[in-house]
Amino acid sequence: MRPAALALATMLLAAGCGITTADTPTNAGTSEATAPPTDGGSYASPRDVVVKLKAAGIACDDYEPIAGATGAKDRGSCQQGNLVVSIYEREGDVQAQVEFEESLGIGVLLLTGRNWTVNHDDRATLDTARSVLGGTLVIKP
Repeated sequence: MRPAALALATMLLAAGCGITTADTPTNAGTSEATAPPTDGGSYASPRDVVVKLKAAGIACDDYEPIAGATGAKDRGSCQQGNLVVSIYEREGDVQAQVEFEESLGIGVLLLTGRNWTVNHDDRATLDTARSVLGGTLVIKP
């Protein structure tokens, strides 16, 4: 079979089996859509994270910074969306926050990135957040 015919046959077979041939979303309109970074990337401020969350339809019109955020470089909350967004100095600080929350014994439901966390009590909301931010979902009962 010629290389072009083999490639076409492979794509058709993959399409028929429900297998995708690319890991990134298709282009939409004139702007190229891209998947979020697997590790969630880094953000400079909670407001940068909130902008992405709002674009995904997560309510946060009443964002308020939290002064003197313990353990975080910067933190803010959205009462409307019932979430807390934190930015940390170092990647290791994110793990320290996860461990701190685990030590409270009340369960952990967080989305974490390289230097940030999003805390929310609804798994579906964090799944939506993960679709635009990437990162790791941490669930500890």
